[in-house]
Amino acid sequence: MIKKITAAVLALSLIALSGCSGGSIYSNYREIEQLVVIQTMGIDKTDDGVCLSISSGSIGGGSSGSGDGGAGDGVQSILRMSAKAKSLTVAQESIQDYSPGEQLFFGHVNYIALGQSALESGVNDYFDYIKRDTSFRLNIPVFAVSGGSAAELVLGTGSSDYDATNALRSIERNLMLRGDSYLFTAAQIAANMDANGAALISAVRCVDAKESDYEAEEGELTTLPDGYIIIKDGKSAGHIPFEMARGVNILRSEASPSSVELDGATVQLDKCKCEIKPVLVGGRLEGLDISIDADAALAELRQNRKPEELSAELEAEIKSWIVYVLDKSVETGCDFLQLGSALEMQEPHRLRGMTEGFGGVLPGIYYNVSVQADISRSFDLDIPEDGHEV
Repeated sequence: MIKKITAAVLALSLIALSGCSGGSIYSNYREIEQLVVIQTMGIDKTDDGVCLSISSGSIGGGSSGSGDGGAGDGVQSILRMSAKAKSLTVAQESIQDYSPGEQLFFGHVNYIALGQSALESGVNDYFDYIKRDTSFRLNIPVFAVSGGSAAELVLGTGSSDYDATNALRSIERNLMLRGDSYLFTAAQIAANMDANGAALISAVRCVDAKESDYEAEEGELTTLPDGYIIIKDGKSAGHIPFEMARGVNILRSEASPSSVELDGATVQLDKCKCEIKPVLVGGRLEGLDISIDADAALAELRQNRKPEELSAELEAEIKSWIVYVLDKSVETGCDFLQLGSALEMQEPHRLRGMTEGFGGVLPGIYYNVSVQADISRSFDLDIPEDGHEV
């Protein structure tokens, strides 16, 4: 008897559901062919609101109202659009209203770019938007467009097949392979800002593609890594240039293999271990001892150099990165490296509260930086100990 009642209730439920939304239990149901997957999104601040820019990227499946591709050809051409509005929500709805027939799908956004105007005016509202909107994943990598607009990066100029998604994906892959910089996600940036009001965002800049590609179209853009933008109290507070960005990776103990140009030689930095210890005097933080052990392999030798000379030069180069980044933290008065949190974990009783207040403490303490570098003789290159040719 119970089984019959259950079956009857289930049957009635299915009949009721089948009458909704044309036979679907989802009111916003769309065929896959009607979806345009948005992969890159850019945000700029305007005088009275925001400018939202989107790019679908070229992927298999679906159709688009832009470019040469179309329904049935198996390739989605690149859809690029932008809209200005009082809020991001209204701008997103406006883009949907003007899209050429398809439903825009934001569930697979791979990259978000923040333009210079957004960085200067404040990014807190934009990260709140990302966190609250269920369409977005919190592990989306975020880029800062230093000195330019996100619309320029996302929409491009001068090329009909410009693909911002491919450009940013290439940068992400190269940064991971070379260890030049670290790409923070929306969740990491938001968490760092919540912890002590400071964070880093990986920066890029748009340049004329003809600088590197003579076949590029007139006005065509390309995107290059540009270090980090420092965020303090929700706004941009400084810039760490690309050539110094590896200091951030080393201090965060996340350095990856990368090439370093020395005088007459190129070495491949392999491992770089960083240890930071607080110097306490009478229970008070007086300074930091930062010791770095680096291993490198010789990649190219253009002139005779003694091994100890190369090691000393590499040590000086690494130290310059570290000192620059620490000086930048002192200059901006913010702990964008989250060193206070690491120190508090080492000494939870004596350094209580350092997570939030280290940015104000750092200018009043000293830091010693010592680097020990070992360069192995790889690729069968013979470096005579006396520096003379064999």
